[in-house]
Amino acid sequence: MKIILKNTGFIILLTLLSVVYIFNTHTAERKLRSISALGKEVEDAKSQYQEVKSDINFQCTESQLAKLLERDGLKKNDKAPVLIDSES
Repeated sequence: MKIILKNTGFIILLTLLSVVYIFNTHTAERKLRSISALGKEVEDAKSQYQEVKSDINFQCTESQLAKLLERDGLKKNDKAPVLIDSES
């Protein structure tokens, strides 16, 4: 009994250090899970970005724009532009 009373401070210190260690471990695991979830969100956002970018690039090609404009009644002008001489 005297040994326990003599080493009470040391036992309390070990208990406190154990609690801090457990808390630190749980905090680190929570942060790792959060980082993993955020990494997955970033990968999903990157893939969505690439998909949208490729769709926009495809829709901006000359042939796709011509198709869209034909639906609205506009045609591609095949004639060369006329140069107007304003000096005469």
